[in-house]
Amino acid sequence: MSLNTHALSRQKGLVLMISLIVLVVMTLAAIALVRSMIASNQIANNLALRQGTTAAADLALEKARLWLVDRSLKAPNELNADSADNGYSASNVPPKDVKVSEWPINGNKWQDGVTWVWANPNAGNNPIAKSKEGEANKNGYKAAYFIQRSCATIGAKTPNQSGCDLQKLSPSEAESNSNYQMIYKITVRIEGPKDTVSFYQTTLL
Repeated sequence: MSLNTHALSRQKGLVLMISLIVLVVMTLAAIALVRSMIASNQIANNLALRQGTTAAADLALEKARLWLVDRSLKAPNELNADSADNGYSASNVPPKDVKVSEWPINGNKWQDGVTWVWANPNAGNNPIAKSKEGEANKNGYKAAYFIQRSCATIGAKTPNQSGCDLQKLSPSEAESNSNYQMIYKITVRIEGPKDTVSFYQTTLL
């Protein structure tokens, strides 16, 4: 009788030890699952923010492109001078004491001397005038753009004495028979939820 009682006590101690081990394993698994869910949510949130900024940037780039096309067709001479109301600079030379690498943006800051134009989402895809404050889209993103002509100075330009970065349209043709296209750079700044700040740049011919 005493042997059975001793064996039963040993069995109860073994069950307790196994239960504790299982409890520890389940706790670790639960912690890992929670961390995995948090990481997945962060990744999904980051992807959503990136998609939102990309969509807002695409809209701003399209507005800037349409303004350039509109002026090129209707009043090309206007592109020879700066147009602050339309966020346009006829040269790519920064103001005095500003480095080229920091113009029109410096890190995540707005650079001084740049006339940004807010691309208000409710204005459609027509060329728009400068607005004092940006209007956020339905997802909470605001976009502003700045257009630069790739020239050292403002004014009318000729292919041979332009002081500009030009794209040769017929690479195999002789210089005398070649046509050149002006290069423009568009910089877009996006402000979004959770203090999101992103910059995009593209070049147009």
